[in-house]
Amino acid sequence: MSERRPAIVRVGAVLLACALFALSAVWTSPSAQGRIQVRVETLVAPDTLRLGQPVTMTWRAWLPKGSQTTFPARPADDSLHHWTAWTTTTRDLKGEYREHRLTARFQTFALGTVEVPGPPLLFRIPGEAARQGRFPVARFVVVPVVPDAAPEPPLRDLHPLVPPPWWATWPWLWIAVGVAAAALLAFAIWRWRRRQRRAPVATAEGPAVPLEAPEVEARRRLGALRARNLPAAGRTYEHGTELADLLRRYVERRFGSPQPGYTTGELARHLAARGDVRATDVDELRDLLQSCDLTKFARRPYDAPRAHAAELIAARLIDTWATSRAEAA
Repeated sequence: MSERRPAIVRVGAVLLACALFALSAVWTSPSAQGRIQVRVETLVAPDTLRLGQPVTMTWRAWLPKGSQTTFPARPADDSLHHWTAWTTTTRDLKGEYREHRLTARFQTFALGTVEVPGPPLLFRIPGEAARQGRFPVARFVVVPVVPDAAPEPPLRDLHPLVPPPWWATWPWLWIAVGVAAAALLAFAIWRWRRRQRRAPVATAEGPAVPLEAPEVEARRRLGALRARNLPAAGRTYEHGTELADLLRRYVERRFGSPQPGYTTGELARHLAARGDVRATDVDELRDLLQSCDLTKFARRPYDAPRAHAAELIAARLIDTWATSRAEAA
């Protein structure tokens, strides 16, 4: 009987320890067990798109019910990236979790692999302190609209962008300030004239400076463009824009184009309808301006030899039409 009593005591101690462990497991708070793991996901559709095509990015996070989340505001746009949508939603799921989603539509004009950093997320799970995290990075590939190796597609008449009206670009507050300043200036001038009470001094205007001849202006601008050597520095966009502008300016002054806003096709049809311009010259002008339009609107790059060849064609057209102008005079 004395030998069984220590064994009974040991068994009772083990049972008491198990009971205390089970009781502590039942009443342990979530903070003592550690923070709850949070699952996040980043979706991109499509993963390959053309230049200027919008892409949809979805960032999702699954949190326990009762959690509080705070998404950031929509980022600011820049010269190459533009956000067209930025919405947040919350969905109830079966079980103890809810889905918190941020959906954004994004438009970019950068070529190659584009990486968009995941937005930060501030959340608080019941029973835990507030935490802050960041979604994974969204990656996609942007390809050019016009492939380098493919033949150049025929362009339909491209019209330049229409500038917005002044009332859409200037705040009304600044307009009111300008009107008030103009009124104060007019009142000050009136007071000054009233005090002076003397006759105004007559000033003789000098002769008007005559404009340069169209071919002189065009040759001067073309020489300055060659001196800058933009294609060698990879600045083909600026080169194509300047070359097309000086050619259009020359043609408008040389042949009296009634509308400076003509597209390439409209300008070629206007010259062909005159009857005094050779068809081959019109075709060369159309091809040259279309190549510049592709560079300007579709960002199609071209190398230095091709740019210098375009300069030679422009110089020959200027000389040809300058000679015919002299003969007609």
